[in-house]
Amino acid sequence: MTDLSVLTPSLNYARFIEDAILSVLGQQHLSVQHVIQDAKSSDGSLEVFTRLDDHIDWRSEPDRGQSDALNKALSRATGRWIAWLNADEFYLPGSLLRLVEVGERSGADVVYGECVIVDESGCLLRLLPEHRFNLRILREYGCYISSNSTIFRRSVLRDAPWGEGIRRIMDWDLYMKLAAADAHFAFVPHPVGAFRVHDEQVTASAPDDFDRENAVVSASHGRPRDAVMRWRASKVGRWMHPLYKLLDGAYVRQWRAEALKGTDLRWFRREVGERSMHLLLKRSYGLRG
Repeated sequence: MTDLSVLTPSLNYARFIEDAILSVLGQQHLSVQHVIQDAKSSDGSLEVFTRLDDHIDWRSEPDRGQSDALNKALSRATGRWIAWLNADEFYLPGSLLRLVEVGERSGADVVYGECVIVDESGCLLRLLPEHRFNLRILREYGCYISSNSTIFRRSVLRDAPWGEGIRRIMDWDLYMKLAAADAHFAFVPHPVGAFRVHDEQVTASAPDDFDRENAVVSASHGRPRDAVMRWRASKVGRWMHPLYKLLDGAYVRQWRAEALKGTDLRWFRREVGERSMHLLLKRSYGLRG
């Protein structure tokens, strides 16, 4: 059994997928399996997979959406821990080891860190720091835990933990399911994943689609289906979220990272990216990269 399996759903992201793969390959001191479930891409993605075939476990076949792809990838995973990295995202150096170490030491079932927001070229837009776990904030405020900065103990995931038919907020749905099952969440103030902003991402789809999904998922977890009622019910969570960020030093870390805005964080491709990561760790986290 490997230490960790990274699951990547993929569809026509040839211009980004190699970054994701290289960032997984660069993780040190862990045995990592990278499982890619591709939905019959037609843009050159398969050529990337073929070229890197020795380093990845990939299949290209029709699926019923991202949740179905994640469930299929999970069925091939051999890791004690499971991570989820979308095809247009990438990991930061040493980040997965940091999460696994905390998970093993604490006995946590879900371990999450922090996320950086980058542009299409992988250059820093801003740091998205977070705070310790709080179920009320997760339930009322919403999904503040970045999926690309989280690992899950394999034993707490069922065979198909991602709900099919959910395209945008399957992460929040999964966290709520695990919390309801008394999973132990642990927070690590450390940058883990890079979320790439671009015009083709699923989260750029129409707001009506998000509202419909939010109503369905909210109802499944005992929250009001009506948007106005949800907003009224979430007022405590909305003020708790920034308060917890303040208490846990999140805004200070975010402010310190501002000086690095526009720098390339693709540490696995360019020396300047590696230097930028060293500076981010030093400025925002007081760590040596």
